[in-house]
Order: sequence, then structure tokens, then C-alpha cells
Amino acid sequence: MIKFIIHVILEIVLLCLLVFNTINIGSSSLPVVFAALVLFLLALLASTRYRSPLNRRNKDVIWIIIGISSIFIGLLYFVSFFNGYDESYSSIFKNYITKTTWITTFLIVIITEIIRYILTIVDYRREKYDLLSKIIMFINYVLIDFIIIGKSYSLNTLAGIYDFFGLFVIQSISKNLLLNYLSKNYGIRSCLWYRFIVELYVYFMPFIPRINLLIKATILFVFPYFVYFVVKKLTDKRRKPVSRNKKTIEKVSTLIFAIIFSIIVALVSCEFKYAMIAIGSESMTGTINKGDAVIYEAIKDDNIELKKGDVIVFEKNDNLIVHRIYNVFKLGNGESLYQTKGDNNNTVDNWLVKDEEIIGIVRVRVLLIAWPSVLLNEYFSK
Repeated sequence: MIKFIIHVILEIVLLCLLVFNTINIGSSSLPVVFAALVLFLLALLASTRYRSPLNRRNKDVIWIIIGISSIFIGLLYFVSFFNGYDESYSSIFKNYITKTTWITTFLIVIITEIIRYILTIVDYRREKYDLLSKIIMFINYVLIDFIIIGKSYSLNTLAGIYDFFGLFVIQSISKNLLLNYLSKNYGIRSCLWYRFIVELYVYFMPFIPRINLLIKATILFVFPYFVYFVVKKLTDKRRKPVSRNKKTIEKVSTLIFAIIFSIIVALVSCEFKYAMIAIGSESMTGTINKGDAVIYEAIKDDNIELKKGDVIVFEKNDNLIVHRIYNVFKLGNGESLYQTKGDNNNTVDNWLVKDEEIIGIVRVRVLLIAWPSVLLNEYFSK
């Protein structure tokens, strides 16, 4: 009980410090976080008896982690060959960050994994104590991740909240769940290899893959679960036998979910031929209602000839609008101007749409699926 109280007090103090540094994020916060983690680690070592991992397949798991992670990063670079690469902020090749910054980052990662291992093997003898400690530290791990990336998100807008949770929080949670599992069962080294290859490779490379942020965030969210599945499959020989029918059902359901999830991510990313957007107005009510979503086919290289009656997606004043073509005016240079109108509006729009402003032509209406997004957007627009 005394050990639990000491640990919780230390964890809460660390949490408060990390929250303060998260709010006031900056280059100076890394040394402060590093010093705090060192003191926290020393306090843990003074109050906890720790042991080496007992699992005899420790080396096998390390090689599995190295292999899967290396293949994963290699695939990212291979796929990006077609889209190009972005310059890395590695201090080895560019002076975007100082050597002190990336060295401090590496030390923070190492100390974090040592702390994670010590706390995963602590037994408080009561599940509720153990759960409370794990929840507090899990929040700390996510905050440490946030401070390491050094990026601020605006939580005053819907787009900022989407970015924060979609591009950071979800993938950080996924990664830390995997690291907790690896640390408890296979020790520190497997966690460090995973983080060095998957997370910190950017510090050593002169360029990094150019991938749509949503797609990249989704991949980084799914990948830890894939690693967990492979490690557990190859190392756990004590699993209870599962009937063939149950295995088939699980495989089929997993495959269906993966396909649907991949399609949704591909559509929302707007990086491919077909994309999906939410409808937040009532200008097309009757044809496309507020709260619906539409899937449109992107228009590239004038490969689609537009005509009167087509419902198109176009951009005006930095807004995406879905309206029907009311009239087409052919120009002498081969270009066209389009007069548009919402089916629920009494008058035509007070603008003409140019070819370069048209993004795509609507192909499919998806009923009601966009209501959560619309309601959130309206709330933050007040």
C-alpha cells in the first residue's frame, strides 16, 4: 500500500509537469522533461525491486520487431517513390533542429522505456491499484509523445480537434498499448528497437516519405496491432485450441472490417480517384439532404465532360460546394463557364464556376452518415 501511494504521488507530479509543458510547448521543454523523467526514474529505482524478463524467447521477439519494423519503413519509402519525398528535419543533414534536441529526444525515449518496464512488473496485489497506476502512466506516455513531436494543435476548431485526435492521440494510444505489452513480456530492448526504427528514423534520414497525413496516421494506428498479432502468433504456444468454424468467422469478419475501414480512409483522404465529403447545408435538400455524404469522382486532365444537370463539387471562397450545373457557357478558347444552382434554392448562384475550380462530379449519395461531423462543425462555428 505504501509503495502504491508513493508511486501514484510520483506519477501525478509527473503528470502535472507534463501537462504544463504540453500547454507551453517549445524547445526548452525537452530538457525540463528529461530532468523530470530522470528524477522520476531514480525515485522508482529507490522504491521498487525490479527483475530481468524471464521469457526465454526474448531474442526471437527482438528479431521479429526489427524485421517487421524495417520492412514497414521500407514499404513506406517504396510507396512514396511515386509521390516523392519531403526533406527530413534531421540535424545530421539539415540544421532544422540542434544536435542537443535530438540527443535529448533519444534519451527521453530510453528513460521512458526503462520507466515503462519497471512499472509493468510492479505488483500492487490489488487490481484497482494496478489499474489506477497504469491509467495515470498511460496518460503520461501520451503526453511525452506529444512533447517529443513538438507540434501544437488548435482545439478551438473542428479541424484542429480532428487533427489532434486523428493524427496524434489515436496512433499514440495504439503504439503505447503495444509497448506496454512488449515491455511486460519481453523487456526493454524490444520496445527500444520498435521506437528507434518506426518512430525515430527521421533523425537519421535525409528525406522522409511523402504520404497523406490521414493515411499515414491510419497506418501508424493499425501497424502496432499488426505487430502485436504477429508476435503473439509466433511466440504464444499455450493458446487454447479454437474451432475451425470460429477461426473462419473471425478471419472473415476481420477481413470485412479491414476492407470497409480501408475504403473509408481512402475516400476521406481525398487522395484517390474517388473521395467523400459531408453535406452541411440544405441547398440541395430533396436530392442530397443535410447530414448526408457524397462520393465524387475527381476530375483530372479534363477526362470528364460536364453537362447541364450534373451535380458537381467545386471550390468557391475556400469552401467546397455541391450544386447542380444549371447552364454551360462554352468559351472560344476551349474552356467553359458553369452556372450552378442548389436544387432547394429559388435562384441560381451569383457566380460562374471555372474549369479549374471544379474538383469532381458526384456519383453516390450516402444517407445520414455525415451527421456527427455536421453537428460538431456547427457547434464550433457558433
